[in-house]
Amino acid sequence: MSTLAPPPPAATGTAPARQPRSPNSQGGLKIRIKRRIFYALTGRRVLRAVFAVLRRHAPLAKVGTRVVVSRHADVLETLDRDEVFTISQVNGPSIDRINGPFILAMDRGPEYDRDHAALRSCARREDAGRIRELARAASARAIQEARPRRRIEAVQSLTRAVPSELVGQYFGFPGPDRATLQRWLRNLFQDAFANPIDDPYVREAAHQSFLEVKAWVLPEISRRRAAGTGLDDDVMGRMIALGATNAWADDDWVRRNIAGQIVGAVDTISRFSILAIDELLRRPRELEGAQAAARAGDLDRVRQYAWEAVRFNPHTPLMARTCSSAYTLGAGTPRAKQVQPGSGMAIGTLSAMFDPDGFPDPKRFRIDRDIRSYLHFGWGMHQCFGMGINLVMIPEIMAAMLRLDGLRRAPGRAGRVVLDGPFPDRLVLEFD
Repeated sequence: MSTLAPPPPAATGTAPARQPRSPNSQGGLKIRIKRRIFYALTGRRVLRAVFAVLRRHAPLAKVGTRVVVSRHADVLETLDRDEVFTISQVNGPSIDRINGPFILAMDRGPEYDRDHAALRSCARREDAGRIRELARAASARAIQEARPRRRIEAVQSLTRAVPSELVGQYFGFPGPDRATLQRWLRNLFQDAFANPIDDPYVREAAHQSFLEVKAWVLPEISRRRAAGTGLDDDVMGRMIALGATNAWADDDWVRRNIAGQIVGAVDTISRFSILAIDELLRRPRELEGAQAAARAGDLDRVRQYAWEAVRFNPHTPLMARTCSSAYTLGAGTPRAKQVQPGSGMAIGTLSAMFDPDGFPDPKRFRIDRDIRSYLHFGWGMHQCFGMGINLVMIPEIMAAMLRLDGLRRAPGRAGRVVLDGPFPDRLVLEFD
């Protein structure tokens, strides 16, 4: 991966290791065609058109053994009824393979309740101010480094760099160097949550990253536990400290749960930020409004612009669950449908955000919507664990870009988002 900014120094003081090729660039003609077809069929224009038809004519459409949910009320009902529409069959196999038990693959139960409470005690809501300052300072440094060139490669230099600092400093997981850390997290995240075609190259890259993470972090946990100092300075330290009074919080519990917390941190924040700025650059009027908010220091308004922009440029257009017991969705309405046990659920979060019953005037770009109503990070029991962090960090990263005078795309291909599988990997912006 190339970047216009120099790479950060290695966390250990040594040069970063040479990184393997992305799994999304590997494979023969057959797998490459399969990837292209999948991404073509799940592009935003195709999905919006398909879901517009489904909402009107087949809001609970049965496709084979899968039920496609497209209306706002039904999407919320499916995600709220977590005891019926479960997640373990969806996320469990991949997460168990590349990490081990973690709350994102657990249904409601004693282990989920224990681990969720423990992790909330370590990644604390009152840390929001610390996270905000970290994001603001890191974003400012990235912009300052780019100023002499009047251009910035926004993905590697900013939207991935800033959350990588969060993982290193706040979560206490710097890895051997930043490039290796970013590779680990992207490989693991893609296999766990973004590998619907079961790409063997993605699966193998994730397995290798899992082995490397385990080899790095277990000695680090043992070292920090033995040292016994600074354990309240970061999330991993707090998790290690739990072991003093809880036998279940052993080294492997810490490994599984710190890895599970950080796996989406970098590329979730990066993808959302790039999708938002990409959409705003298509909309001069809205871009101007977002820039005015950023220059006025109104981060709440910046957040509104970003969340609404991503509604049109979707971050998570679909979610999956499995029906564990017979259930009637949409009961009492003409669209009511009995869903049978074992049915897969394709939940159209993108569709729900264009349903006028949940999002009035859905074709208009509006910044007066309740920020809590968006479904970019899910809903219900398994709404993104890092939601509070996203609400703080993304506006800071966005504001750093939006404050640049004359912000625009670089000419030609450089000014368009280049993808690595589902992830933005490069976008060059220019400014005055």
